[in-house]
Parts: sequence; C-alpha cells; structure tokens
Amino acid sequence: MRDKLLKQENRPSGLFLFYGDDFLIKQRLSSLTSSLLDQNNETTNLKIYDGADLSIGDLISFLMNRPLFGGARIGLVEQTTLFLNQANIARLVEQTLVALKAGNSKSGLRYLKQLAGSLDFCPQTAAFSLDWLKQIDEVSRLSPSDQELLFQAALSIGNDFSGAMISGDENVLFDFLQNSLPEDCYLIFTATSVDKRNRLLKLVQEKGQVEDLRPKFDRSFVKLDKIYFQNSVKELLRLHGKTIAPEALALAFSRSGKDLRRIRNEFQKLISYIGKRSEITFDDIQNLFLDFHEAAFFDLSKAIREANAQNLLLALNENLKIVDHPLQTLAAIASEFRKLIAARELLFTVLKSVWKPNMTFDTFASAMANIRSRNSSDKSNKGKFNLLAQKDFPLFQLLKTAQAFPLETLVKIMEMILEADIQIKSSKLGSSAPRIILENLVIAICDLRVV
Repeated sequence: MRDKLLKQENRPSGLFLFYGDDFLIKQRLSSLTSSLLDQNNETTNLKIYDGADLSIGDLISFLMNRPLFGGARIGLVEQTTLFLNQANIARLVEQTLVALKAGNSKSGLRYLKQLAGSLDFCPQTAAFSLDWLKQIDEVSRLSPSDQELLFQAALSIGNDFSGAMISGDENVLFDFLQNSLPEDCYLIFTATSVDKRNRLLKLVQEKGQVEDLRPKFDRSFVKLDKIYFQNSVKELLRLHGKTIAPEALALAFSRSGKDLRRIRNEFQKLISYIGKRSEITFDDIQNLFLDFHEAAFFDLSKAIREANAQNLLLALNENLKIVDHPLQTLAAIASEFRKLIAARELLFTVLKSVWKPNMTFDTFASAMANIRSRNSSDKSNKGKFNLLAQKDFPLFQLLKTAQAFPLETLVKIMEMILEADIQIKSSKLGSSAPRIILENLVIAICDLRVV
C-alpha cells in the first residue's frame, strides 16, 4: 500500500503538510487516511494531536513504535503553529478575538494557546503572568476592551499548558525529521497559514509534500474567484458523471459566496434531484440552488430603503455577524444603491409618461403591463439591474424609494461607498475596526435621504 501511495504522491517519504481552508483540508485528509489505513485498525493506528497543545516527545514516541496489530500508523497534528514565524502573530491575535467575540470560547482558547506556543517563552511560567501577552505589538494596539477580553481568556487557561511546546522542542522535531520516517509511518500536519521563510516548512518541502489548499477569491475576498469556482464545480460534477450548462453555471456563481461546504452541498442536492439526467440546467439552478445572500441581506436592504438610522444600525450589526468579511456588507450596500440609480433612470425614461409620485399599485401594475408588452425583448435578460424583468410589486417599492434619493445624492452616496471601501482595505482603522467605517457610512446615508 505504501508503494502505491508514494507512486501516487510522487514523494520520497510519508511526511505531509496541508494548509489553507478547513473544509478542503478535511476532504484531503479523508482521502489520504482512507487510502492508508484499514478500517479495522483506524482507531488504534491513527493518533490526532492538537497543534495548540502538542507534546513533541509523545508524537515522536508514537511514530517510532510499531502498532500492536501491525499496519500503517499516522500521526496527525491539527492546526499547528510550527510553520509560523513572528510575522504571523497578527493573524493569530485576530483569529482569537473573532472566536471569543462570537462566543466560541473553545476555539478562542485554542487560538490563544497557539499564539502562546508560537512565542519564545516557557509556558509553565507564563500561566502566572500576562507579560508575554502585553508585550505583543499587535495586542498593544488593540482597544482597551479587546485587550481585556484577551487577558481574561489568557487567565482562564491557568496552568493548562501541559502539552505546550517549550524552548528547544522545535529543534528536537527538526532533528527528528532530518531522517526518514520508519516504514509504514506517516506524519501529517495541518495549518491555517504558513510562513514561507520558516525553516521547518522548508524541511518538509524537501523531505515530504506541502499542499496549499487555500481557495482563490476575487479582489474583494467576499466570494470565490470565478474561474476557480467553475473548475471546482466541473470537477465535482465530473466525479458524478454530470455536466452543467454555461448559463446555469453563471447563475450558480452569482448566487454563491465563498462557503465551499455550502456550495458543495447545493450541488450534491442538484445531483440527487436530476437523477439519471446528465446535465444541470438553468432552470435547475433557478429553482433549487439557494441564493446565499438573499436572506442575509434582506433586512439590511429594507433598512437602507427606510433610511431610519436606528433600524439601519441594528440591521448593519446583525448583518456583520453573519458575513465572512465587512466588505461583503459594503458590497451589498453598493448594490442596493446601484439598483436605485437604475430605478431613477427608469423614472425619467421608460416610466416618465406614466409614473406619478402618489400613484396606487393597481394603476402602476396596469401601466407596467403595457410597458412590458412594448419592451418584451428586455424580459429575457434577468440581470438584477434589468428592472423591467422584476415583478411588479418589488419594482413599485423600489421606485418609491428612488423618489427620495435625487440622482446627485445617489452619486454622492456611491462616492462615499468608494471612500469607505478604500478605508477598509488600506487604513489602520479599516484593519482594526471596519464596523466603525460602515456605521459612519450608513448614518451619513440617512442624513442625505429626502423624507
């Protein structure tokens, strides 16, 4: 089995490092471990270590001792910081805060222990002092409330550093990996990120296999890169003997975010739905593929149109809890005002002769029936900015909102959105507190709305 795997992996040892997206890493681990282990000895021959609480001695001892009932043995070190350098500290601080603020104390403490393990100090003494945490530059630049959150979490760890690495452990592991692993022995590391200058990483690249399992994103980092998305979907469908029509693939991309697990689940649902049929069509996507953004942004869009500062701030804060990045929320705000600009254009072009500020919906619906019959060629284009393709009632509501925003105001708002985008991407405030930038933006929008 080992010879077969090594031929497949084209590598001279059983040493692996997978880093990047957690979902992709788990898929890769499942494939690799199932090819190495028999189901009968999976519980005895696979040992999983927490990268935040790793005893190098225990790991080496496991790798060097043959299993009682034979077969391959795998040591799996999950979410290790061994491949990080000091430059990666900011990322760990950010991950710790995000987890703690979300109420996920288990993950927050795990990241905090990883942060501790990546620094050069003795963890047995650190439990009695917060000096190690206070001396981190990234922590000193945090707000007092964020600092206090980290300090309280660090104190809650107490003496629970029993397996954490101490000074010299990394050198022991480095020396151990200089030699080939024993026969039928495999060591697998997983990590969120790595530092390409790390000496242990370079050793693993030389002796084993390193795989970058980070998905590719678009420039905003709020959705997958289009080519990456298309290739990933086609590969998944190929494994099931299915294809997808180009227009269906384009619609699926427009409805997707960057949650790989959710995207995969949606296509698994479609594969089951079409049965023996070989191709997924546009109608299949239209009817079954969930719009990842629709539910998340409905309340925010509604609040934007009402332009009530209190409601809008509440909707903004709720939205920020569920998006992967604040830029995703900013993109939704920008999209809403692009639609309002398109609606203003309709008011002064196609609808100029029929629209009245206080017209009833029934009158509007009757007028739209005549307009659509004269513009039937536009109905085939179902893009979100082709407003004539929308149903009557949501279009009616959109046009009423557009009345309250003169075109020059909408242009000014789009300029404000662009400025907020630049601030989030390039300023110190944007990297540490993007919520403040977005809150200032929506308050300014409310002030510009004509009641």
